[in-house]
Amino acid sequence: MGKRHLKTISSPRSWPIGRKKKYWIVRPNPGPHSFKESLPLGIIFTDLLSYVKNMRELKKILNDGLIKVNGVVRKDYKYPVGIFDVVELSDKEAYRLLYNNKGKFYLYKTDKKNILFKVIDKKVFDKNNLQLNFSNGYNILTNKKDIKTGDSVILEDKKIKDVFKFEKNSTIYLTGGKHVGVIGKVKNVEGKKVFFTSNKEEYETLKKYAFVIGKEKPLIEIKENEQD
Repeated sequence: MGKRHLKTISSPRSWPIGRKKKYWIVRPNPGPHSFKESLPLGIIFTDLLSYVKNMRELKKILNDGLIKVNGVVRKDYKYPVGIFDVVELSDKEAYRLLYNNKGKFYLYKTDKKNILFKVIDKKVFDKNNLQLNFSNGYNILTNKKDIKTGDSVILEDKKIKDVFKFEKNSTIYLTGGKHVGVIGKVKNVEGKKVFFTSNKEEYETLKKYAFVIGKEKPLIEIKENEQD
C-alpha cells in the first residue's frame, strides 16, 4: 500500500477506529496538524460519520467541492483535520473535532462555526507588526502587540475578531494529559503548570495542554466527556 495507507494496528491511539476490522487505513498527508494529532477526511467520512461506503464515493463528494474544513473547500481525502477544526458538508451540517475523556477523537455536531486558534509562538516582524504562529500551523501578521503565547484568537477574513487571554478565570479545554477532554476555569499559572477548577474540584495540568475557549464562559459549545 505504500505511503498512501497505514496499518490499522499502527494508527495513533487517539483514532476511534476498530483496529481488528481493517488491516489498512488511510494515512493523513502532511499538513497543519501533526500525524498523531489529526484525522484524515477519509476516516472521518467512512468510519466516524459513515456517510460513504468507500473512497470512490468520498472522492466524488470531495471533487464536487461539497466538503469544507474551517470554511475552505478541501478535495484531498487524506487532508488532516485537527482539534477544534470544523468540517462542513454541503453547508448543511457542521462538526467540530474534539477529544473525549479517553483521549480519542469524536465529532460534535454544531451550528457555530467559530474557529479558535491557540498562539504557540510569536515573532517580531517589523516595528508595527507581530507574526503569530498557531497550534494548527497557521500564522498571521497583526499589530495587536498585547497578544501572548497561550492566548487564543478567533479569525474572520484573516483578521483577529476576538482574543481570549490565558489568565485567571479564563475557561480552558484540556487537549492532553490525564485530564484530556475536561473543561475548567484557570485559578493560577505557575511556570509550565496550570492550576484549574472543574466541578468544584482543583486540578493541575501542563500549560501546553490548556486551550483557552472563552473568557468566563466558553465561546464554543462542548458537552464534556460526551462519548466513550
